[in-house]
Amino acid sequence: MNFSEIPDNPFIFLCWVTALGLFISLTEATIKIKFDKKSSYRKREKLINSLYPKKLASDI
Repeated sequence: MNFSEIPDNPFIFLCWVTALGLFISLTEATIKIKFDKKSSYRKREKLINSLYPKKLASDI
């Protein structure tokens, strides 16, 4: 396979760079959404646990 025969077309190069950038951006957004979702769940769980203690004063 002779790579010197591949034409240097800037449009094809730009398409590849754009596709790669889009893939990286979507991956980053997916990771950020998952992280924010877990963080939100932890904050909500912490708030609920602070509002409703495990042992109530009437149970003592």
